[in-house]
Amino acid sequence: MKRKREPGLKIIKLVEGLPLFPHDVDGLLAAALKPSEDSAKILELMEKEPEVREELLELARSYYAAGAEVGTTEEAVERFGAQSLVQLIGLLYARRAIQEEFASLRYLNEYFDHSESISIGCHILAEHTGASREQVQLYTVSGLIHDIGRLAIMVARNRTSAHVLGTLWDKMASVVYDEEASVGTNHCKVGMRICRKWKFSPIIQEGVLRHHSPLVDSDFSVPGAIIFVSHFLSASDPSGDIVSSLSAGEVLGRLGLTRGDFDKSRCIYKTRTQETG
Repeated sequence: MKRKREPGLKIIKLVEGLPLFPHDVDGLLAAALKPSEDSAKILELMEKEPEVREELLELARSYYAAGAEVGTTEEAVERFGAQSLVQLIGLLYARRAIQEEFASLRYLNEYFDHSESISIGCHILAEHTGASREQVQLYTVSGLIHDIGRLAIMVARNRTSAHVLGTLWDKMASVVYDEEASVGTNHCKVGMRICRKWKFSPIIQEGVLRHHSPLVDSDFSVPGAIIFVSHFLSASDPSGDIVSSLSAGEVLGRLGLTRGDFDKSRCIYKTRTQETG
């Protein structure tokens, strides 16, 4: 029991010790959490900090606009939504914190590569579900942060020299049970706590928490399902076993997607990852 408690306590301390974002970025994220705050107020906060504004525009061009010119924050908010832009700037600072706080992980770049791949899949799948433009962007950001809890668990268990790879499609259910058995928690719960600490959107928090368990009895999580199914887009599936196993047949149906939609998404995914690779 003591062995099980030790990494669990270390994880808690690690999460508590993660740095907060700069005051201006933290304020933006806090404002975006309030339902009463409209886009105009959030835009006003963006405009107050020139450095944040320029970083935000650069991120919007890179992640959302496929290199297209976005000249002002007003244009960016109109095209992509204030909420998704705030989450994106938060992600930039999260990435910096990850690079510093988890620098002991030898293969940390694998985490970023996997996150980018899942994010691409989330974007494609969300578009196929008919989600709004801003929802699509929020799911895209969710994919970029979904596995952060895995890093905390690896550090707590002193597995800093292990590869930081995503979960194989056939281990999506068992990996969280294995983590619970060994450390008393799992990377989905830990990741959600980190996202809550950093004031990411409730949608992102839910996606991170539920990306291995999008369907529990009758309780269905759309953000979790988007990330969950995205893991299957990159897997080779000549026999169709992957989609058939997907509690996924059911998860796909709950998302309003068919096997044909999944196959189209996979083709788009392969094209995009080849282009970015």
